[in-house]
Amino acid sequence: MNLLKNQLDLAALVRKQRLNAGPRGGKMTTQTLANLAGVSRDTIVRLERGEDVSFATAMAVLRVFGLGLSAAPVQWPTLATAQQYFKVGPSAA
Repeated sequence: MNLLKNQLDLAALVRKQRLNAGPRGGKMTTQTLANLAGVSRDTIVRLERGEDVSFATAMAVLRVFGLGLSAAPVQWPTLATAQQYFKVGPSAA
C-alpha cells in the first residue's frame, strides 16, 4: 500500500502507474490517461509535476488504475523535532 502524504507522493504514484499501464507492460501516454480520466493532457502533466489539481481530478485519474484513497494516521514532526533535526536554535553571539 502506498501512503500518500503530499502532492509529490501522488505525482510519483500516478507517473509510476502510467509508465507501467500501457500495452504489454509498456508506458501509457499522458494523452491516453487524460482521455480515460476525462481530463486534459495538461492536467495530467500538472498532476505528475506535483502541482495543484482538484480532489475530483485526482480521484478520476486514480480510478483509471483501479485505485482509491483511504485515510491513515501519519506521524507528522513537531516544531521541536524539526528544530532538533536541523539544529535550529539561538545563535551564539
